[in-house]
Parts: sequence; structure tokens; C-alpha cells
Amino acid sequence: MKRITNTIKNVWGISEVGFSFMTTVETSFFLLFLTDVAGLPLAMAAIISTITGIADTVSALLAGVVIDKMHLKLGKYRSWLLYGPPFVMMFFAFEFTKIGSDLTAAIIISTGFLISHFIWNIAWTANRSLVSELTDDPTEKAHLSGRLAAGSNVGKLVASKAVPVMSLGFASLFAQGGIVWGYTLTALIGSGLMLIGYYIHFAITKGYDVRPEIDTANTEAVKREKVSFVDMMKGVFANPTLVSVVFFDFIRLIGYYTMLAFGAYFCKVNYPDNVAATIGNLLLFANLGALIGSLLSRHAVAKFGTKMSSLFGTVGCIVLLVIGYFVSSNEIVMIGIVFLALLCFGVAYGLTTSLYINSSTYSEFKTGKNTQGFIMAFCSFSIKMAIVIRGLIITTGLGIIGYVAADVTAKNISAQVISGANIMFFIVPAIVMAISLIPLMFYKLSDKEVVDMNIAITERRKNALK
Repeated sequence: MKRITNTIKNVWGISEVGFSFMTTVETSFFLLFLTDVAGLPLAMAAIISTITGIADTVSALLAGVVIDKMHLKLGKYRSWLLYGPPFVMMFFAFEFTKIGSDLTAAIIISTGFLISHFIWNIAWTANRSLVSELTDDPTEKAHLSGRLAAGSNVGKLVASKAVPVMSLGFASLFAQGGIVWGYTLTALIGSGLMLIGYYIHFAITKGYDVRPEIDTANTEAVKREKVSFVDMMKGVFANPTLVSVVFFDFIRLIGYYTMLAFGAYFCKVNYPDNVAATIGNLLLFANLGALIGSLLSRHAVAKFGTKMSSLFGTVGCIVLLVIGYFVSSNEIVMIGIVFLALLCFGVAYGLTTSLYINSSTYSEFKTGKNTQGFIMAFCSFSIKMAIVIRGLIITTGLGIIGYVAADVTAKNISAQVISGANIMFFIVPAIVMAISLIPLMFYKLSDKEVVDMNIAITERRKNALK
């Protein structure tokens, strides 16, 4: 059985600190950069945001195709941790530039976005796929999966405070166009941190993801290892385990992202005299709760298994969100409830990678083809699609509750708006997460079955070479 070293056990997840820092630069400030810093017309900024968002969602799936189709000397997955980050760093910086006319700048920004995202989707998917090459043990997989989630939350915590300071600090160093350069340098540093983290993962996994039998000189072995587009489709649509995981993950993330994104509106409506501090504290404790929860994932798996830990964590979050609705008028209690709710969610979310890898194991066991790259790409796809749906829910919800920014600024807030905001922040995410439990019920794979399947797959590969 494959097992992880103490170095991997202690250091794994460092890649997500830098990666999450980099992505926070974009998710929090890209649209603001387009309109307020680069000075592009609002319509042009909207077009850029829409086109790049759709293309990014598609590229998330194409990333898995690339991984499964290519066989690189340093490992099917591990190689991308070395080759991808430098290109991400180069093109990500172009997202935050203003070169030439508005149209020229828009083309350069969009090109930088599309290329950097396509490459980082490959590296991100490969990084998660690598977990299956490090260990066969379910508890260790849960540990590695939880560490990835923990690293992501650490990156978000740091970036939420550091990015605004860095961008303005760098801007002050330049006389003209300084604020643009401030964002450019911040993007470079963020992507540089991503590069460092991924290179650390590459270094500590030396000796893993190596298949001596799959060598370019061994043409028969290479043919057996290659997968077709039909194989990929079978790995998805003939895989009920994966279907249940994708819908569970996608739906619960809609609730999670809706809650976080609506937090600012919720605080403005409920605490108009202390908005900035409340929003900051809310996000701080929400991310801290998710971080702690993700670190507890492996302990939950050791006691309850992967599926039940995901179930209990999600249910705990739902119950606490409902309780939060009834104590929303008390700021301190409300923040405490949100902390506990996100801690429960973090336990479940920390097992995301484990669930997708288990689905990949099931697919290879049933079909005889390793399509893990394509299957893991659905993890990224779920995130991006959930964010798109979140935007629709929030804008629709704001209209239904009658939210008007001018009224909030003047502190002329009706009871209807306050009640509606509380429902949007607590009850809507709770309902969405409750719906996500339905597809989870169709996940029938036990951790013991996954271990047995991995053993059978290893034996099958050995026999194929005889």
C-alpha cells in the first residue's frame, strides 16, 4: 500500500496558500481594477468579465483532457507542478495592466486571463490528482484533502488583509500610472507565491507519480495507458459515484458562496453604524472556522468515514445557519454562530478532494482506464459554476427584498429589507445545502471498497506488463 512520508504529511497544502492568495487578488479586485483603475468603460468591463468567466469554466474541463492525454517524464500529474506556474505568473500579471488604448488594453487583459487560467486549471487539477499517487489509505487521503482546504483558507485570510495594503503601497512608489503598477506588482507577487508553493509540492513528492513501465520507448505500455475521449465520457457518465459527488459539491458550494458574498449586504442592513468592522470580523471568523474544520477532516474520517463525515459536517452547518437566523440582531452571538457553522462546513469541504479521487478510483476499477485528470477537473468546474449561480441568486434576491443602496446609506432601512437580508444570508444557503444532501445519498462507495479497488487496480497494471 502506498503511504505518505512525514514531510508530505506536515508540508502538504502549502501550494494552496499561494494559489488562494493569487486568486483572491482576482476574485476580489479584478472587476474593480477594470472599471476604477484601468478606467475601462463599464460595458467593456462587463464583456471582459462575462467572456473570460465562461471561457474559464470550459477550460476547467479541458484541463483534465490535457492531463489525461499527455504523459510527461516527471510524472503524469507531478510534471505540471513544475512546468505550469512560471507561465501562470507571466500571463496573470497581464490581467492587471493598462497598455495602449481601451480596446488594446482589453485584448491584452483578456488574453492574460484566458492563458493564465487555462494553465493554472491544469496545474490545480494535477495537484489534487497527485493525492491518489501519494497514498491508498483513506485517512491519509482525508488528511491531504483537508490540508489543501486548510491552505486555501489560510491564503484567503492573508490576502483579505494584505492585498489592499500591497496594491496601494506599490502604487505610491510610482509617479504616474502608479495605481495600475500597484496592482500589477501585487499580481506578480501573488502568482510568485503560487509558484513557490507548487515547487515545494513538486520537491516533497519526489519518487511518487513514477511508473517505470510507462516509458516513451515502451510503445505497447504507452498505448495501454492512453485514454480516448470516449474513455473519458465513460469515466463520467457511467460513474454514478462521480455524478453524486459533482451534484453534491456543486449545490453546496452555491450555498457557501452565496452566504459569503451576501455577508456585506447583511452587515450593512443589520449593523449600519459599524459596517466596516462587522464585515471584517464576519469574514475573519468565517474563514477561520472553515480553516479549523478542514484540519479536523481526517479525524472525522477516521471515526465516521468519508461519506458520513461529509454528511455530518454539512448537516451541522445547516442547523447552525438556521439558529443564526434567530440571533442575527446580536452581532457577537451571530459571528460566533457563523464561526461554528463554517467550522462544520470546513470538515465536509476538507474532504472534497477525497470524494473526487474515490470517484476516479471507482471509474478506473470499472473501465480499466485512468481518467483521473478529467474527473478531477469537475472539482474546479463545480466551483466556477457555483460562483456563476451565486451571482444570479444574489441579484435576484436583492430585487425581491427591495434592497436600495441609497436607503442603506441614509440608514433608512425598512423591516422588510432587514428580514429579507437575514433570510438571504442564513436561510437561503441552509436550504441550498440541504438540497445538496440528496445527491450525497446516492454515493454508495465505502472507504474499504476504495482500498480494495486500489489493490485490484495495482494488480491489474502489473499483470498487463507480463
